[in-house]
This record gives sequence, structure tokens and C-alpha cells, in this order.
Amino acid sequence: MTNYKFGDIVIIAFPYTNLNNVVVRPAMVVMDNGDEDIIVAKITSQKRDLKSVIEIHNWKSKKLTRLSYVRLSKLATLNRRDIKNKISSLDDEDIVKAKNVLRDLLNIKCEGNK
Repeated sequence: MTNYKFGDIVIIAFPYTNLNNVVVRPAMVVMDNGDEDIIVAKITSQKRDLKSVIEIHNWKSKKLTRLSYVRLSKLATLNRRDIKNKISSLDDEDIVKAKNVLRDLLNIKCEGNK
């Protein structure tokens, strides 16, 4: 079984939000615990001016067909059998940006915690 690391770019069957259909598309690996599931973030060529989006630098060398963006607010837990193949990995600079965005997105404050 292949293990993936944060920032790996894979081609995977990614579900639409209605869960009725899937589209084969690139995604960035967020977490692989070694079991049958893997958490990925959607990669798209559609630019969004959101704090949860990072641009992929050197996208051509990543084997992507066009300028692409990781949408870190679009996470999915998928079966690793849905991965078609790994095509590349993000540069270190983009990995740092992605980790910072996720830290900000997941920074949930509860009442009583200051």
C-alpha cells in the first residue's frame, strides 16, 4: 500500500457536494493515516479570492494542465482506492502556505477559551 504525505498531488475520483456524481481531478493530500481512507483538498483552475485558497506555483512542473489552486475549505475523506495515481508534490513554499491556511481555518475558539 502506498503512503502519501501532506502536499502530494494525486489524481482521484472527487465527489460533487450532492454525492450523486464524481469527477476525476487533481487533489492535494492533507492526511494519510495508513488506513483505507485519505483526506484530500480539491485542486481547481477556478480562481477564488478566498483566504482558504492557495495558488500552486510551478504548476507546469507539477504535471497540471493549467494554473491551479488548492481550495483548502473543500476537504473530502475518500477511499484510497479512488486514487488513480500520484503525479507530483507541492513545493516547500506552497506546503508552508497550505499548512498556515489550514491552521487558520481550523482555529475554532470555544466559549471559555481565550
